[in-house]
Amino acid sequence: MQFDWMVQCYAGAGVHRDTPMLDTVERETVLHGVDAAVDAGLSGLWAPDHFMLGPKAEEYEVWTLLSALAERTDDVDLGPLVGSITYRNPALLAKMATTVDILSEGRLRLGLGAGWHEEEHRAYGFDFPDIDTRIEMLEEGVQLIKAMFTEEEPSFSGDHYTIDAALNNPKPVSDPHPPIVIGGAGPRMLRLIARHADEWNVEISARARGKPIEFKVEKFDEYLEAEGRDPADVERSWLAHVLVREDEAAVEEAVENIFPLPWGEESDMDETLDDAEDAREKGSMLIGTPSQVATQIERIRDLGFDKLQLMFLDFPDTQGMELFSDEVMPEFR
Repeated sequence: MQFDWMVQCYAGAGVHRDTPMLDTVERETVLHGVDAAVDAGLSGLWAPDHFMLGPKAEEYEVWTLLSALAERTDDVDLGPLVGSITYRNPALLAKMATTVDILSEGRLRLGLGAGWHEEEHRAYGFDFPDIDTRIEMLEEGVQLIKAMFTEEEPSFSGDHYTIDAALNNPKPVSDPHPPIVIGGAGPRMLRLIARHADEWNVEISARARGKPIEFKVEKFDEYLEAEGRDPADVERSWLAHVLVREDEAAVEEAVENIFPLPWGEESDMDETLDDAEDAREKGSMLIGTPSQVATQIERIRDLGFDKLQLMFLDFPDTQGMELFSDEVMPEFR
């Protein structure tokens, strides 16, 4: 299995489930986390595509951050997890992604999604159409971006986007192009992912929607086969929250320091995760000693997911990241 870090570059300030112990966003803290993740042997660095998450709305812009990480690191994957198609014209996005792929010498993985944060769109003046329209935009956007990556004089005409000989030179280093990672789990999204993606990403740590993940895995395989694709050819990744300590007493102490946490989406956090059991059952968080966390990961692996992007609940403390590297990762080599 591959283990990556979701760069925790926004302040949870005690209440956001992704970064509850990060009180403020500072350059030194975030880059120390990046260095710690690389030193721990994590294989990728991902960053969220948002502008104002958390109670303080302190957050770094994803592509600016990825450009810095391309120069700071040498051999880890880089990517947005995932980029909202509504935030950038896809032709411009293709140019930005190409630049980061070149700067990183072919390490970019382009994460894309249909977007969800309505309040953020409204605040920044971005249109936020209905979900069916956003999925249509995403499908067109993926096709346009692939054309920009691979064609000498890319042109595309759709209902939402049009380009005419939009030259994108030099081309990406990745051959034939940076892998396309698409996040989502609804029926329309799964069909789109089956048509276009090199990697399927899911987050189960937010409020569960629709059918259980086991059902979605089964349907995804069916959609891939209907598209004439071998299910084994599409990678599968899982965004997970992690809290690991050396023994159960230390786990209990850490849980008491971190929980309770609001649970849900930014605009709909009307429930709480009160303790470790709540976090495991409702939020699918990985919490426990190294052996307990490894057992929880085995269940994810058995569903066919071979990559985890991790958010460490104790960050900016890196002892959980280091313990995960020392005692959990070796169980999956």
